[in-house]
Amino acid sequence: MAVALRQRSTMAHHLDAGSVDSALRQERFQLPARGTSVAVARHRVRSRVPEWGFREDVCDAAELVMSELFTNALVHTGSEQILCLLRAHERRMLYVEVADQGGGPAVPTPRVAGLEDESGRGLALVRALVDAWGDRPGLNGGRVVWAQMSVAVG
Repeated sequence: MAVALRQRSTMAHHLDAGSVDSALRQERFQLPARGTSVAVARHRVRSRVPEWGFREDVCDAAELVMSELFTNALVHTGSEQILCLLRAHERRMLYVEVADQGGGPAVPTPRVAGLEDESGRGLALVRALVDAWGDRPGLNGGRVVWAQMSVAVG
């Protein structure tokens, strides 16, 4: 399924204010690559995901995943803009995607952070919260990192 997600997932080049497609339950937005944009990306997740009917714990996890992926794109690339995508499938699956403009390492690589390290735990957190995650080459030399969360319906 990860391969299928890699093939289906695309990001638009020129999304300024963002767009919401309620029929597909999908939202795309572009933010400047600045520290203050991480909070904006989290807020977009926090406001949209509950509207789509997901539980609070799913909203919390999706917000953290977006925050970690966005922060990695900000810190590890030379991007000026970062593109984000949220997609929901019948309150059973949530998909988060972050696309940078490049200028960083070829692929995101999880690392083992020491007890005293102040960073380096982001991808480990993402791995713990999602069912699948990965990356693929993006447009114009950038990278797209995605994560998929399946939700137990009860």
